[in-house]
Amino acid sequence: MPEESPWKKSSVELRHRVGVSRYSGEIFQVSCRLPEVFGRQQCPVGRARSFPVFCGRFLRYRECDSLFAIQPVFSSSKTFEASNVMADCGPMTRTTPRSLFLGTHVSIRGGLALSIERGETLGCGSIQIFSHSSRTWAVPALTEAEVNAFVSRHQKSSVGPVLMHASYLVNTATSDPEKRKKSAAALEEDWILANRLGVYGLVLHPGSAAGQSDALAIRLSAEMIRDTVDREKGGSTLLLLENTAGGGRTLGRDPGTMKQLVDRVDRPEKVGLCLDSCHLLASGAEIRNPRSYEEVLSAWTEAAGPGGIRAWHLNDALFERGSGRDRHAHIGKGAIGLWFFWTLLRDHRFTGIPMVLETPKTDDIREDRLNLGILERLSRQETFWPEDPEIVDCLAELETVA
Repeated sequence: MPEESPWKKSSVELRHRVGVSRYSGEIFQVSCRLPEVFGRQQCPVGRARSFPVFCGRFLRYRECDSLFAIQPVFSSSKTFEASNVMADCGPMTRTTPRSLFLGTHVSIRGGLALSIERGETLGCGSIQIFSHSSRTWAVPALTEAEVNAFVSRHQKSSVGPVLMHASYLVNTATSDPEKRKKSAAALEEDWILANRLGVYGLVLHPGSAAGQSDALAIRLSAEMIRDTVDREKGGSTLLLLENTAGGGRTLGRDPGTMKQLVDRVDRPEKVGLCLDSCHLLASGAEIRNPRSYEEVLSAWTEAAGPGGIRAWHLNDALFERGSGRDRHAHIGKGAIGLWFFWTLLRDHRFTGIPMVLETPKTDDIREDRLNLGILERLSRQETFWPEDPEIVDCLAELETVA
């Protein structure tokens, strides 16, 4: 190697990452960014020459300790586990159409800090958590030690934005005095905790207008949301209103009512939207062809206002369009199909925001791995190719674990 080569630097400066398959544990992709050197074309690590360039925060990575090994650093005789990850692997770039923060909802069993570890095990670029049981009012009082443990673990991890979901019991639109008091208290506690933890966003179902007019429900909901965010102005957390599936006269079932709510809250620096793909189809939106996809997403972008669409829940739908039923399905196994997800992953309007799965799951994390694997493959396709063998294999394996 010539003396003037830019590679003649310390291995610490030249560290790069190697992708590890979540399925077999085998190395299957390498990407580096050195001066005038990129990817497999000139990368000196042996196997980089035979695999496509790719990098994403939702993959697992290993660190290359030496760029000058006589034998390939990663030979076929070595075995690597996808759960192992080095901490800081230096500056990276990716060649997929956009920067992705793909992830999934993870359990907080055993403590909030363990949710970060679970996200890392799955190779998530983002995660979503509940702070407590989603079906109870009480928000646990976390000690400073517990909060600090979560923050510290997150800062040291490869997991990016964290979403926290508010309790399903909260109904910001209710006019019932007792329910309204409980909803306001629970939402405020969740909001304060979300800011203490430093999470990216608190996701909230706006509530139901059952028994009253939409106009009154929107006014009541806006008042509670505005009062909540105004009580904790110092943090960076966003409050993200989620679109709903349309059953039970829920607010947020269409762009029109959501826009009225967002406009009335009038806190664009703090309030944005989180869109759920299953809820879109269930509420009657046609998102499965190019023309209607653009119409629907443009309408929701307008509804979001200056606060914007700041997160996605990626779920297929168990029932057909307009069902009003909030029943999620595995990616590619429901009524939405793969085309929508391929299109969304390439939509530059949503660059750099968290996109998390809420697909059905048991204690077997293979379901999350397989759903993430499908999204990962779709994100790398220049042209939509549902017959991709890896996607076909993932869909087939989902049949065995679902």
